[in-house]
Order: sequence, then C-alpha cells, then structure tokens
Amino acid sequence: MDQVFDLVYKLLKWISAVSGFTYREINIIVYFIIIPSLFSFLLSKIFNQKYIVLGFLAFIALTVLLIPNFEIFSHYLFDYCVDFLNWFQHLGMNYIQASVVICVIIPTIIIGSLLYFKNKTSNNIN
Repeated sequence: MDQVFDLVYKLLKWISAVSGFTYREINIIVYFIIIPSLFSFLLSKIFNQKYIVLGFLAFIALTVLLIPNFEIFSHYLFDYCVDFLNWFQHLGMNYIQASVVICVIIPTIIIGSLLYFKNKTSNNIN
C-alpha cells in the first residue's frame, strides 16, 4: 500500500508543479471534481441521460463560482479529508492504508463497475 500511496502522492505533486495549483488544490480537484465527473459521465452513458453529467457539471461550476477563495477552501476541505482518513484508525487502518482504500481502490472499483455496465448496455443496444 505504501508504494501505491507514494505513486499517487508523487503524481499529484507533479500535477501541482506543472499546473501552478497547490498540492491540496490538486487533491480536491481530482477527488471532488474530476473523479466524480467521470462517475457522472459514465452514469449518463449507462442510462443514456445527458442531464446527469450536465447537472453535475453545472453544480460544480456554480459551486466553484460561489467559493470566494479556492485555495483557502481547498486547504480547509483537505484538512477535513485528512481527519476523515485518520478516523479509520478506529478500524485498524493507518492514514496511508485508508487513503489507498478510500481514494484509489474504491474509485477504481466504481469506475470498473460503471465501465462494465456501460459496455454491457452498449452491447445490448447493438
């Protein structure tokens, strides 16, 4: 798990350096905007309903517009997420283990499942 955590951490740090956003901002963008956008896109394809992805993107756009300072907001939300991941110590997982399970394994399972259903739906139409 340590290697997966290190890989994701280094990737997010690299994106941060390239983009000019802080590490915390990139973390929030990836886990609260990009990954959920992918979920909503796949759901819109599965159910053939464009309003799912359009509604989510409109919600994100409105939310971002209403946040007066994205950097401060990101730091606050990141700290809250760290507290959430540290809570898993009560279940016997340290921060790194909880991060990998919650932020890598679960999204991967969800994306894999959505891709499976998207492909199954596409094959049934043809």
